[in-house]
Amino acid sequence: MKQCLLVFAAALTLAIAVPASAQYMWLDASSPKDGLCGTSNNGDALSPSTTSVDVWLSTNMNKNGTTPVCTAEPGDPFTINSYTFILSAPTGGVTYGAWTDNMGFTIAAGGAQAGNDFWVAKASATILPPGTYKLGSLAVTVTGSPSLQILAATSIDPVAQTSFGSACIGQDFNNTLRYGTNQDGIPPGDWNDICGTASGIPVTETTWGKIKAIYNSGN
Repeated sequence: MKQCLLVFAAALTLAIAVPASAQYMWLDASSPKDGLCGTSNNGDALSPSTTSVDVWLSTNMNKNGTTPVCTAEPGDPFTINSYTFILSAPTGGVTYGAWTDNMGFTIAAGGAQAGNDFWVAKASATILPPGTYKLGSLAVTVTGSPSLQILAATSIDPVAQTSFGSACIGQDFNNTLRYGTNQDGIPPGDWNDICGTASGIPVTETTWGKIKAIYNSGN
């Protein structure tokens, strides 16, 4: 039986890397919490009344509801025994408090915060089955109407990443499924479906507001 490695285990030496397909990580900042990333996956808006943000991960479902396949070794399950993620408020306005783990993962595998970025990593000797999990909650203090995004890397620590440990071997062949990039920082990662928070500033019915709405929609 394949040993399921922790997040920062060394990669096996193999010649070809194959993406594992996709999973989905999102932020729930609603009050009360509803386990969703806003309306139609557009993200909840932060406000000065926001005191915490929940981080969710679906290890075996994509953002559009389809089922991913471990393409490196089809049939391997998307279990989870560790997680690590990076959050960033690009324009500031978010002060980070304590992270409260919801998984029962007691092994501290890394973490730091500096400037607008926050990173945490937790692991466990217990392997949990594929599914949708609330990883935990992050206490925050919000000023103004900032947004909070999920990143693949940060300058606060070169080993920081957004990923989870799994029985699926992944493109780096180290049982770590990375968001956004491989272990060399080259995209695409094993998965790319995320949902951060939305801007708290509404788009007004002005010409400039309409232009921004069209640009953001990609039409």
